[in-house]
Amino acid sequence: MVEVAVSESELWERLGKLPRVSLATLPTPLEPLPRISQMLGVQIFIKRDDLTGLAFGGNKTRHLEFGIGQAISEGCDVIVNGAAAQSNYCRQTAAACAKLGLKCALVLRRLPEVEAIKIEPQGNLLLDYLFGADVRFVEPDEDLELAKDRVADEYRCKGHKPFVIRYPDVSAGYGYLVCLLELVEQCRRMGIKPTHIIHSSSTPTQSGFIVGAKSLGLDWKVIGISPLKREGGHQRIAELTNIVAENLGLSVKVTPEEVLFTMEFVGEGYGIPTPEGIEAMKLMAQLEGIVLDPVYTAKAFAAIIAMAKSGQLTKEHTVIFVHTGGTPALFAYQPVLVEAFGASKP
Repeated sequence: MVEVAVSESELWERLGKLPRVSLATLPTPLEPLPRISQMLGVQIFIKRDDLTGLAFGGNKTRHLEFGIGQAISEGCDVIVNGAAAQSNYCRQTAAACAKLGLKCALVLRRLPEVEAIKIEPQGNLLLDYLFGADVRFVEPDEDLELAKDRVADEYRCKGHKPFVIRYPDVSAGYGYLVCLLELVEQCRRMGIKPTHIIHSSSTPTQSGFIVGAKSLGLDWKVIGISPLKREGGHQRIAELTNIVAENLGLSVKVTPEEVLFTMEFVGEGYGIPTPEGIEAMKLMAQLEGIVLDPVYTAKAFAAIIAMAKSGQLTKEHTVIFVHTGGTPALFAYQPVLVEAFGASKP
């Protein structure tokens, strides 16, 4: 199938036909990173999706605008979501439900491999409780989707109509097509011609960027840095990208071979900070005054540092680093990070 580029206004029009609620403060800023750019020899800008506004911000707020929009359009009154105990998605889901007057049920998975992180009310988990979520815990080997379905059934038996957020979530693709359109306008206004968009990617966020770049005929390289070890990432991203495009009536078709995605910077596993990620956090904080999180954005920015040092990124490139948020989880990682940051006890 021949791909035909569409206009920005046409993409906005197609997005406008989808159910959506307003949750985020948009557009989020696009800012230069002058000191880091000088140090690395690469022009780098940061898209501040840590500043989406809801519950300390983060990329999942964009997802939820479309996901909860769909739930409300179906007459649902309970939102069921689930992920790891320090899930940013769950924290933002709980806040969105509070804002919209919906009940929120969260199914959280323990991660025993993250030895320093205990299941205690800290970081995102503390915020889940603050926002009034019905929090349940499951063991690492339990099927999370089945656990979410059981909770949804409980609410149905009580007369509610639950909406279960699935993974991967196609609404994320819509949310990050919106982000791509924001970036196009911001870059035009700032006189920037990006060569790369680099961000943390476990599948859904990247699909929206790819749909937007392909639809508009942009030559931007969209590179996803995985926060976890899971095979088939290229395939999943391609499949979700094609679903998003098809749902919007676009002719975009992506093969797994076209997807730029790497697990090189995961380290020991999901939720386990890496030395390179911790150094990236310190660099961003001490040169630019911006906080990254140890699970997602620190590893993604560590990839940019490594690419600059290896010559994959040079002064000829203009990179947009998408800060997808997650900073509340930083506080749950205090036992791991305090020594690395050179902190001393009072």
